[in-house]
Amino acid sequence: MVNYENSTINQMDVNGVFKTIEEENISFLDFWFVDIFGELHRMGMPSYAVSEENFENGLEKLDASSIVGFKAVNKSDMILKPDPSTFRILPPDYDNGHRKNARIICDLYEGNTTESSRYNRDSRGITHKASAKLAEAGLTHTNWGPEVEFFVFDTINVYPSPYAATHSYGGSGYSIESKESPWAKGNISTAIDIKEGYYPSQPKDTLETFRKDICDDLYKYFGIKIEAEHHEVATSGQCEINLVYDEMTAMADNIISVKNVVKVKAKRRNKVATFMPKPIYGDNASAMHTHQSLWNGKTNAMYDPDDDIAQLSQIGRYYVGGILEHAQALCAISNPTTNSYKRLVPGFEAPVNMCWGMGNRSAAIRVPMYYRNQEKSKRIEYRVPDPTANIYLLEAALLLAGLDGIKKKIDPGSPVEENVYRLSAEKKREYKIGSLPVSLKGALDALKSDMGFLEDVFTKDFLDKYMDLKYKEYVAFAQTPTAWEVSMYADS
Repeated sequence: MVNYENSTINQMDVNGVFKTIEEENISFLDFWFVDIFGELHRMGMPSYAVSEENFENGLEKLDASSIVGFKAVNKSDMILKPDPSTFRILPPDYDNGHRKNARIICDLYEGNTTESSRYNRDSRGITHKASAKLAEAGLTHTNWGPEVEFFVFDTINVYPSPYAATHSYGGSGYSIESKESPWAKGNISTAIDIKEGYYPSQPKDTLETFRKDICDDLYKYFGIKIEAEHHEVATSGQCEINLVYDEMTAMADNIISVKNVVKVKAKRRNKVATFMPKPIYGDNASAMHTHQSLWNGKTNAMYDPDDDIAQLSQIGRYYVGGILEHAQALCAISNPTTNSYKRLVPGFEAPVNMCWGMGNRSAAIRVPMYYRNQEKSKRIEYRVPDPTANIYLLEAALLLAGLDGIKKKIDPGSPVEENVYRLSAEKKREYKIGSLPVSLKGALDALKSDMGFLEDVFTKDFLDKYMDLKYKEYVAFAQTPTAWEVSMYADS
């Protein structure tokens, strides 16, 4: 494996890639890319079949008509262009045949690999375009730090079949098995009750070693630094891994790696990892709280030591204002599944109201206040997203919303310091606190009426296609009978 300590891995060029392939005896290269929903795809090649020309002119390997949301069958040829800075040796879990493999993340192009030919539905390209908008606000870069939550179960059983679940022919149900669940047999020493899973120790925390193995591999093989890992609030194996902050494209690449490593490592241990927000009724769901800060060189543009309230600069306030202004539309990207809205409900520590506060976890936006006079750590935390979001689109959309706030000088109002969950409807009206959508359709409707701040980067073509596919997803969900409905209404 590559030693990432004090490494310049992010600056690795094509020559460095081929030198490492030779020195480390890499057998195969996996070329990674994501679709418009952030799902990871790969194409593999023997290392001897890869040339330097492939990095310049790309790989003529992609049938884009076979990727949901990409191209029509009559215009399906596309190019994968490898980004050498993303070269990483993969952990042994990725190959039962004991070969040594590496991965490279690719950008998508049409016709050639000039910048003007970048595919407009390439999520990674959208992140690049959004980042380029920073200069218009006098900024150089952003830092991002998502908190990734997920569940690791022993099994998820869908019966009679996954096909029956999605089509409801003959009805369907599911069950979840975990040594930590209060409904499992023979688990007296490992059972965790509903909402009692925050920071338990062994033996109740049955996944401590699993998370440590993940963190070790992320650092050793990917150069991804971990801030912390722990069990989360829910029962049955809810986990959280926090990453050390990084620039937005690099962080998005890291999140894709984290999610894939988690899934692969779980599979190799005969477990199943899921990033769906709400798999268990009555318990907390998985979020992806997203920390972000704005920088001009070495200066944190969000920090103002003279601000008596939150030490948040005026630019930072406008940025918060922009996100709150567009929060309903953002939900279509930050919370993109029907299951997302089973998380965004009162009573489970998830935000449902559009407001901001200092250290207030009941608000949609929180300004952490652990210490004062800490320029480096001044940031905002957007608490709405969940881990089904396409991280590239999420970061781009949040940045564009915030920059729109800066451009238009949108005032977010005063911070709310009360528990927003307990505020009366009258008090919310007084504080001008709006509500987030309660369904995927509501979020899509909001995006449809408020997409102008995104169009310059996302393009109308991309947004129209994204919404079309997501509307179809919602309609299929709305028309599918569930086990709960059958149980409730079959005897009506």
